[in-house]
Amino acid sequence: MAEISYDRGAVQKSLRQKIRRAAARAIAKEDVWSDFDKTLQAERVVRHMYHPNSQRFFKDETIVKIETEPFTHGAMRHCFRMKKLATPPASATNHRFHSYGWSRALNYVAKAYMIGDQIDSSDSGVEAVLSDVLLQYEAMKWAEEFNRLDPPKKIDFLRAYALQFVDREGQPMFAVERFIDGRDSYGRGFLKHNTNSGFVDEEQRRKTPQVFSAHSFYASNGTRLVADVQGVGDLYTDPQVLSIDFRFGDGDLGPRGMALFFKSFKHSDLADGLGIPIFPLSRNEKRTQLNYDDDDSTISSVLEEEKKCRFEKLDDNRAT
Repeated sequence: MAEISYDRGAVQKSLRQKIRRAAARAIAKEDVWSDFDKTLQAERVVRHMYHPNSQRFFKDETIVKIETEPFTHGAMRHCFRMKKLATPPASATNHRFHSYGWSRALNYVAKAYMIGDQIDSSDSGVEAVLSDVLLQYEAMKWAEEFNRLDPPKKIDFLRAYALQFVDREGQPMFAVERFIDGRDSYGRGFLKHNTNSGFVDEEQRRKTPQVFSAHSFYASNGTRLVADVQGVGDLYTDPQVLSIDFRFGDGDLGPRGMALFFKSFKHSDLADGLGIPIFPLSRNEKRTQLNYDDDDSTISSVLEEEKKCRFEKLDDNRAT
């Protein structure tokens, strides 16, 4: 695969600008969780944040309010709505965004492993939460590798960390990340693009998330595949990494999960443009795999000018 220059400083500057604009919008925007009970008791928590450079967890303390009942749940975890006051960094010069009380506290999703109707606060439960945080950083690593290829649409994953409720019995631990609100440029909200067991979304037919999953496999020399790609636009959350040695928890289906993904994956012009080879399938698998009909894709009118760009043409996502 050809080496492509990558200006890390420019990408970081662009991300900082996006964060500032998002913060300004957040100040002006009505809280989508306006029904959150702000009379809930505030609780002291210890935050465990992972630093990939040192490969260590660092701790600090903060204060949160969290609901007692989950608002949704998956196969293994329950999800709770949580608010956390924004703490300005030491380098901050403008504290306006951080000066509000609970009325402007940031929205988070806190995810806990359960045993029956109780949060699993055992050593294995704590280890599972910390593993989820590491898994998210593993996905971020492969997202950065994908962005190095300069695809038409850059991707990113939400930053995750662990919160330990040290004043509760058993000191239970939650995996925490920001709540994603909003819609993409086509007016679509939260979407699940693929899963760890071979599902690939056929309705929206987005190319970027599927090609990213395929790229993670080839970039890791077949040792990893980032699946369960979901989120708003190309800001993703809660992935599952598949590995050849089953190191990423119960959701890591290993080589079988990788094979199921490629059985459903449709090789596209975007994959060709980024130098991703065609995955060899058996004759029976080829019979079940449909090809993308690029003529059936439509583009929002706001992208008409951008159609002149060769790479933009590679990711003409279906508009609904």
